[in-house]
Amino acid sequence: MIRKFRRMLRQWWECRTKRCDYYRHYLAYGPADLTHIGYHSAERLAESHFKSCTLSNSARECAVCFRWEKRLRA
Repeated sequence: MIRKFRRMLRQWWECRTKRCDYYRHYLAYGPADLTHIGYHSAERLAESHFKSCTLSNSARECAVCFRWEKRLRA
C-alpha cells in the first residue's frame, strides 16, 4: 500500500515539475497530438497491451504494438 502511494506521489511530482515522459520524450519529437492527460491514459492502455501481447516475444511484429509505439512516439 505504501509503495503504491509513493509511486503515485512520484508520478504526480514528475508531471507537476514537467519531468514525466510526456514532456521529456513525447514532446521532444514534435508537436503534440495528445494532451498531457490523454498521453498518460494512452500510455496505460499501451502498457496493458504490451504485457498481454503474445507476439511481442516472437519473430513477427504485432501491428497493435507498432501502432501504440508510433502513437506514443516510443
